[in-house]
Amino acid sequence: MGILEDNIGILRDHYPPLAGIPEAQLRRLIRTYELDPGDSVTFNIDQEECVFVLSGEVSRENGEDAIILDPHNTLSRPVCLDSGPATFLAQQHTVLGRINPARLDFLLSWESLSTDAPSDDSFRQWLSGLRNPLIFGQLPLENAHAIFRRLRPFTAEEGEVIFDMREEAKQFYFIEQGQAELWRPGLYDDELKLTKVLGVGDYFGEEALLTGELRNARVKMVGESRLLVLDKKDFDELINAPMIERVSAKVAKAMLDEGAHLLDIRYEDEYEMEYIPGCTLIPLLELRERVGELEADKDYVVYCHSGKRSCVGAMILSEHKHHAVSLNGGIRDWPYEVEYPD
Repeated sequence: MGILEDNIGILRDHYPPLAGIPEAQLRRLIRTYELDPGDSVTFNIDQEECVFVLSGEVSRENGEDAIILDPHNTLSRPVCLDSGPATFLAQQHTVLGRINPARLDFLLSWESLSTDAPSDDSFRQWLSGLRNPLIFGQLPLENAHAIFRRLRPFTAEEGEVIFDMREEAKQFYFIEQGQAELWRPGLYDDELKLTKVLGVGDYFGEEALLTGELRNARVKMVGESRLLVLDKKDFDELINAPMIERVSAKVAKAMLDEGAHLLDIRYEDEYEMEYIPGCTLIPLLELRERVGELEADKDYVVYCHSGKRSCVGAMILSEHKHHAVSLNGGIRDWPYEVEYPD
């Protein structure tokens, strides 16, 4: 038996959310790390992660102090990490477990809803392998299964460009094997810069499909890769229409009067020409990196110039558990107060 198999029972006994997850799914959900005394491991966190000490003892630097962690104080209440590097040093032979809570949340939702869903192990494996499955947590269960049925495989070669700047958007992509480089122009120049490397379980290509505009990035594969492709008509039917909530200016105004927050995702130059009072400015190209600045448990009205980019912004917020709507017509059709900076 492997390290994880030896500890699944312990995890289920001490951490109740795992009790209802099938063992096959747990093996895909939990990553384990075996450390000898004096060994260390550093996790570079770009989204929330939880760490358990399954056996042994580690120390973790916390400012000027080192915190000692063991099974007693982490099994029922794991260490939650949300950004930056985190280093653990083994004080004795130790086994660590690491879980992505977003995946766990989705699997728990799936298990609670799946009694009437098709029994399909390959479908479950695909869902549990997604790095950010929360996008599908916003959809009806039957839509998620329909997406899986309509995906078609595509093998990409080393260095192959999947799409380029100013191309028409025709597909949405999931990475099943390999990596992809995401190249974007700067906020104020056209020079393409490598902004992110995507890996197994990531998806890309949704922005232009949501806005109806041409591609604003280049995606190039690293090594031979395998993609799963969803065509535009299926994306519109199964993801765009049911997931992105678009509201009129009247409804948006009522939400703001009730305490919703207003988010402007245009460029700073656009904001300096005119803006809706009370808004927070985070340009769309910065939103994924800065979404942590937004308050949790708040409703958000997202706006841009015409209501196209704001659909992307609303989707990004939904991926991070915020309830967000897109303002139809944007500031262009906003009939209420607008401010014009001097």
